[in-house]
Amino acid sequence: MKKALATLAIAGAAATSVLALAPAASADSCVRTNLNTGYRSYWNTAYKSSTSGCHDLNVVMASTPGGSGGDSGDYYAGMYVNSSGNWTFGSRGYVWIPNGTYAVDKYVLVSDLTGGREFGVAAYNNIGGAVTIAH
Repeated sequence: MKKALATLAIAGAAATSVLALAPAASADSCVRTNLNTGYRSYWNTAYKSSTSGCHDLNVVMASTPGGSGGDSGDYYAGMYVNSSGNWTFGSRGYVWIPNGTYAVDKYVLVSDLTGGREFGVAAYNNIGGAVTIAH
């Protein structure tokens, strides 16, 4: 009985470690695009990859004029062309993101964006900043 329980415990630990690696593998398959941010509007645009492992628009790097550090940053919002052909803001609205680099899924601007859809990023306070979007 003790051998059977030990075997089950080892098998469970192995399965858990395999499952823990799965999210990192999908994050590595995300396409990354650098965009300049617009002042409360998109400035540069890109198209959501249809082949990427990511389904969201994720900020993985943000850089706003004015330096770096915890107080430096801006509010960012994802924008995309909806099914009617109009630009619209993502439902999350503006999200505060300090200057820096981040893991995929830390700052999601738009969830479940359809492949091939055009998108951009708006900055609430500054013009001329930059972001890298994993999508």
